[in-house]
Amino acid sequence: MSTDPLTPMHGANLELSVEELLRRGRPFPPHEEMLIDDLSEDDGAAFLATLEA
Repeated sequence: MSTDPLTPMHGANLELSVEELLRRGRPFPPHEEMLIDDLSEDDGAAFLATLEA
């Protein structure tokens, strides 16, 4: 257990820049790997309707 007192960080900015967020993020797989090939038109429409709800 630490016995060091916490030093207050007045005015510290906890926001990260867009560049830092992108650097820390995991890369997406290639677009071809993210496609669902065997999705029917009805299932695709239901999926999109769910996203829009």
